[in-house]
Amino acid sequence: MAQLPSGRHVAIQATPLFDLIDAACTPDAVITRLLQIQQLADLSPFIDVMFFREVADARALAIAPGGQSVPSGIEPFASGYTLATIDHAIRDWTPEDRRAFAEYLGSERTHAHLSALLDRVAEVKHRLGREGGFVLRLQALMWEAGCHPVQNDERDDPMYRLLQPAGANLGGNQE
Repeated sequence: MAQLPSGRHVAIQATPLFDLIDAACTPDAVITRLLQIQQLADLSPFIDVMFFREVADARALAIAPGGQSVPSGIEPFASGYTLATIDHAIRDWTPEDRRAFAEYLGSERTHAHLSALLDRVAEVKHRLGREGGFVLRLQALMWEAGCHPVQNDERDDPMYRLLQPAGANLGGNQE
């Protein structure tokens, strides 16, 4: 969590990433979105940006190991933005707040947190390729081998449509 010069508090939360991981560990799941996470920037759509509001009777919150405690009198709420979309929200912020937010995101602490999340994704992908059911192993191992139809945008491959994440734009760019 960071407090910006204006007094605004912001934080990041990886709940969407953990939901994606949980969904990928179900039999016959299409795990393309998980497989596509290969570098820190790929985590952005799955990391929520949290805002905070003042609340007189705010309850103490459980925080992630190594996280900073939330000051009394404030509580988090979902901003509706992820790291991939937050630029829309911060346009109205002061230059000082935008700079402080960028410093928070670029901090060693945030980088270490995101790196640990990326390591977790790599671990899950590896495990699915070795221990998952047939469909999960097939997807993960094809990705590792570099021959996954979605990875190579092989739209003529009959498996291309089957291995698209639900809601993917089949006519153009990936989400």
